[in-house]
Amino acid sequence: MKQHIHLIGIGGTGMGPLAKIFLEMGCTVSGSDLQASETTAYLQRLGATVYFHHSADNVNGATQVVYSSAIPRENPEFVAACQKGIAVLHRSEVLAKLINSRRGVAVAGAHGKTTVTSMLSLCMELAGLDPTVLIGAHFEPFGPGAKYGQGEFVVAEADESDKSFLRYRPEVAIVTAIEADHLENYNGIFDELVEGYRQFLDNCKPGGIRILGIDSPVLRDLSRYYAAETFGFSEDAVWRGEITSLAETSSTFRVYKRGDFVGEFRLNVPGRHNVSNALACIAAGTYAGLSVDALQKGLKRFSGANRRFQIVGEAGGVLIVDDYAHHPTEIAATIRAAREGWNRRIIAVFQPHRYSRTKHLMDEFSEAFQQADQVVLTDIYAPPPEKAIPGISSTVLAERIQERGKPNVHLIPRQQDVAAFLENVVEPNDLVLVMGAGPIWRAAYELLERLQNR
Repeated sequence: MKQHIHLIGIGGTGMGPLAKIFLEMGCTVSGSDLQASETTAYLQRLGATVYFHHSADNVNGATQVVYSSAIPRENPEFVAACQKGIAVLHRSEVLAKLINSRRGVAVAGAHGKTTVTSMLSLCMELAGLDPTVLIGAHFEPFGPGAKYGQGEFVVAEADESDKSFLRYRPEVAIVTAIEADHLENYNGIFDELVEGYRQFLDNCKPGGIRILGIDSPVLRDLSRYYAAETFGFSEDAVWRGEITSLAETSSTFRVYKRGDFVGEFRLNVPGRHNVSNALACIAAGTYAGLSVDALQKGLKRFSGANRRFQIVGEAGGVLIVDDYAHHPTEIAATIRAAREGWNRRIIAVFQPHRYSRTKHLMDEFSEAFQQADQVVLTDIYAPPPEKAIPGISSTVLAERIQERGKPNVHLIPRQQDVAAFLENVVEPNDLVLVMGAGPIWRAAYELLERLQNR
């Protein structure tokens, strides 16, 4: 019997890739979402049926229903599936079946997951390993971040935000960094988050390998408990990177393994944080049997995943970049990449994502914009079911940033008004960095259109 998989929230970053995998496996695929997107259009072209509303009737005929942590239990499709006796699975349960049944490579960490997964997948694909791939972003070679391969490796992001990464039993467990985030799912206690990562590393298959970013102080401490291969810029990293140049859209670096020279590499994406991501890719790729030459060629071909320092365009001498950065460390790294690569005035535009994250990391957010010349903030984006928290707002964050000595902070409450504001303040040779995990990306494209129509 042919499987009919229905995905609630099919256009989401975690669900879209799974839908593509099911289609490539030959399953009948349907799904629902509240709005059309690039992902839903792509899946429809591949043969998926997409409903742009939630209804009990949408699950008719389904043999399995998949949902994510963003879907409330009272969703009519979730309720109907349970009532009809249809198998209902969390997306991480489906992903666990894929990772655990083959040679799984699970990429976890506070940031860099998407980039490391994309880099490694591309290197494996170009080398002919034909991996199965699941990435939480649109990545050009694989459409909405996914591909069902016939090879023995499954390369996927492992999400700590809802503890779902504890279902995975990977052969290769990568952690890029551990920092305070998603604490609302860990009782607000950082040590519980660290313990979650420890359990993830404990789940690595016997005979497998743990690859840890040693430049993260918490991971450095954790690495002492494992026979791990470490990576980073620290002198004692097993895989150590040495940057030779950082340019506008590229970086070159040397790699050493336990002090021995491995090779010279070039990336066509900017920033030292991407060099660090590449080190994780090189460590995992080497374990998977890729040659230095294959890794050099693959990384040189890598031009970034969607919304990862993505150059939207240039008009009137103003360069516009869109980036998914939504954690203080990511924001600081993205601004630093712009500062080191370009000689331009930097206008950092940020839409905070979640009241809970803004509350837990208010101090860190207030310091993250120090290398920007101007800062533009808009109101906090709170995806359902999150509710506002009294006393936590973009107004408070703007005041805190100013207290740190960044006087040029502009608060534009409505995200829809950001592009119009920017149009009146940008000057030739500006670099506008639009950052956030919510719909703020629209401002980047609207600004470009406004400048082109001047």
